[in-house]
Amino acid sequence: MTDDSMNRFEQEHLKRWWETTRHYLFADMKSLLGTAAAAEDRWSPPQTDSRGGRKRFIARVRGRLLRSVKRGGKGDPLWELESAFQQQITFIAKHPDVPWRLLSWLTKEGDPSLQRRVRMLIDYYVARLAQIIARAKQQGLVRADIKPHAVAISLVGVIQGLVLRTHAAPHPREWFLRESAEAFALYRAALAVPSK
Repeated sequence: MTDDSMNRFEQEHLKRWWETTRHYLFADMKSLLGTAAAAEDRWSPPQTDSRGGRKRFIARVRGRLLRSVKRGGKGDPLWELESAFQQQITFIAKHPDVPWRLLSWLTKEGDPSLQRRVRMLIDYYVARLAQIIARAKQQGLVRADIKPHAVAISLVGVIQGLVLRTHAAPHPREWFLRESAEAFALYRAALAVPSK
């Protein structure tokens, strides 16, 4: 049994879902590449041949990454989540060696302080994503049963999975952008409030 308020809610939910995913669903390769090219990029990584250089590298990545997930946003949290994902993917498409280098430092035996810095970087990013997801949950934009921190870790896992697949068998940038768009659409659909 439904009433007008439920129908309006479902229509609003479908409208927001459509606005979020239409770019991905109907994008062609040129528009996806254009999106990546249009993003402002002033990245110039420091040398990593010394311990200090690696620490500076991580600090620069941290600054770049956390700028994409601003603290205490006031806008639509689902749009903020998508925007953070797009910025991250665009950066990775332009600089695929950056996340691979961080993951290799994290997994290889070596400098424990370097591993701790990479873990902290990931933890900060997850915490910011979790804040955005928690706001979406409070506003009823995502399922009530989700756990924001776990869902944020899941999104980071999606990004890391894309990075690992790309590095294992290098693909053109177009492939990476298309796979990322599809992965986010699936991720976003899993968060959706079920229709009654």
